[in-house]
Amino acid sequence: MADYLAINWEKTGISGVEAHVSGSVVSVKHSFHIDWPEQLNPAKDPISAGSWLKNELGRLRIASKSVLISFPRHESTIRLLEIPDVPLEEVPEIVRFQAATKSSVPLGQLLLDFLLLPAQAGKATRDVLVASIVKDLHGQAVKTFQSMGMDVVSTGISAISSAEWIAHVTTGNMDAPILIVSQVDHYLEMSLISNRQILFTNSASMTSTDRSATEQAMITEINRFLLARSAQLAGQNMERVILVGEQQSQQEIAAKLGERFQCVVEVLDPLMNVMSDSGTFAALEYPGVLAGPMGLLYAQTHKKLEAIDFLHPHKAEAKPDRRKMQLGLGVAGVILILLAAFYMTQSSVSDLDDQIAAQQKIQRDLDELLKRGQPTLESVALIQEWETSNSKALKVMQELESVLPGTDRLVLSEMAVTRSAGQSLSRLRASGHAKDDLEVRDLNQQLSHKNYRVHPRRSNSVTVDAAYPVPFELDAERLPPQAEPPPKSVPVKEK
Repeated sequence: MADYLAINWEKTGISGVEAHVSGSVVSVKHSFHIDWPEQLNPAKDPISAGSWLKNELGRLRIASKSVLISFPRHESTIRLLEIPDVPLEEVPEIVRFQAATKSSVPLGQLLLDFLLLPAQAGKATRDVLVASIVKDLHGQAVKTFQSMGMDVVSTGISAISSAEWIAHVTTGNMDAPILIVSQVDHYLEMSLISNRQILFTNSASMTSTDRSATEQAMITEINRFLLARSAQLAGQNMERVILVGEQQSQQEIAAKLGERFQCVVEVLDPLMNVMSDSGTFAALEYPGVLAGPMGLLYAQTHKKLEAIDFLHPHKAEAKPDRRKMQLGLGVAGVILILLAAFYMTQSSVSDLDDQIAAQQKIQRDLDELLKRGQPTLESVALIQEWETSNSKALKVMQELESVLPGTDRLVLSEMAVTRSAGQSLSRLRASGHAKDDLEVRDLNQQLSHKNYRVHPRRSNSVTVDAAYPVPFELDAERLPPQAEPPPKSVPVKEK
C-alpha cells in the first residue's frame, strides 16, 4: 500500500520507525532516535529544524513522505466528562461546551477530540473521554514536517495509539478489563481497556534511576490508577496486564504484577516479529516509545478501536444546506399563488375553495419548516437546565482538600457534590479507603469544624489494596455561614 514514517514527538527529540504497510501486514524498515540540537529546536524555528531533520533522515536513508505523529501522554490533557444523552449529531457541540467550562486554558489555544463511551442502562447521561493538546505544540510538529515537503496523515496520543497496536498483535479477549503499562523515557503511561473501549489513560513521572525503586514506584502508580478507576470497572477483576518493553528487562516487574493482581501478565516488544531483514534498527533504552507509532501504523490497515486524531477530530455529519432552495421555492410559490389568485378571481367564485386549500397547505409547510429548528432549541434548554442544576462545587472541593491528610493516609475513589434540600447549601458524598478508622474520624471532625453537618455512615465496600484496608463513606451537608453575634453595648456613665 504505502510507506510511512511513524514517530513519537518529544520536546527533546523524536523516536520512530519507517515501515511499509500492505493489507494487514506492517513491515518495519528502520527504527531510530534523533535528539534536537539546542540551536535548532522546533519550538524556536520549525522551518530551520525541518531543514536539519531532512538531512538527518537522508543520512539514515529514510525517504517516506507520509508522516504519522504520536504525542506523549503527558503532553496532553484527558478528562472524563458527563454530558446529556442527546442525538449523536449534537454531541460534538455539547462536548466543546462542557470542555470549555472545565478547561483553565481557552479553547482557542487547544485542539480537541473525544471518545464517546457506551450508554449505560437507566442513565440519562453519557460519559465521554475528552482529549486536548496545545495548538502551538501540535503546530510545531506539523510545520516541521510540512517544511520538509512531507504530508502529515494523522496525529494522536501515544497511550491511546498503543491500545490499537495491542488490539492487532494479541489474540486475547479484548472485552474483559486489560491494563496496558509502558515506560516512555521518564514517564509511566497506563491505559485501561474494557469491552474494546478505552476507559481512561494516565501518565506519571518516574524520576528514580534505581531499578528496584523504579519498580516499586510503578506498582504504586498502577495501584493508584486502578483505585481511581474502580467505579468504571464496576467490580470486574483485571483479566490481563500487558507490559510494553524489552522481554528480558521486564520479567521481574511482570512477576510482581502477576502476583499483585493474580492475572496473566504479558511482555510485548513493539518491534517483535515486524522487522525486515535488510533494515537498520537503533537500540532504544525504552522500546515502549515505539508503541504509539506502531499503533498509528496498524490503524492505516484496519482500525479495531476508536482513537483520538487531532487532525481529523470527531464531528457531526454535515447536513445539506437547503435554505436557498427552500427560499427559491417559496418565492416561486408566492408568484404562482398571485397568478392563480388573479386568474381565479377572473374565472369563478367557486374556485375560491381551491385557493384556500392551497394557502392552508403552504401554511402547513411553513409550520413544518419552523418545527425543524425546535430540536436545537430544546437541546440548548437541556444544556442550560443541566448547568443550572449543578451546585457550585469548587469551594466545597477546595475546603475538602484543606482537611484531607493526603493520599499516603487516605484515598478518595468517588466524590459527588449536589444541591441539598433544606437549609444546607450543598451536599457532599464521597467514598474511599483509609489507613485506619482514626483517619476517617479525624476527617469527619475536621468537616464539622468547617461548618458541615456530618451524617455518620458505615461503608459496606471492600478494598483490594492492603495499604488502605479501611473502606469508608462520607455524607455531609455544608451549612450557611453562622451569623456573628451583635457587639455588646457599653453603658454610658452619667456625670
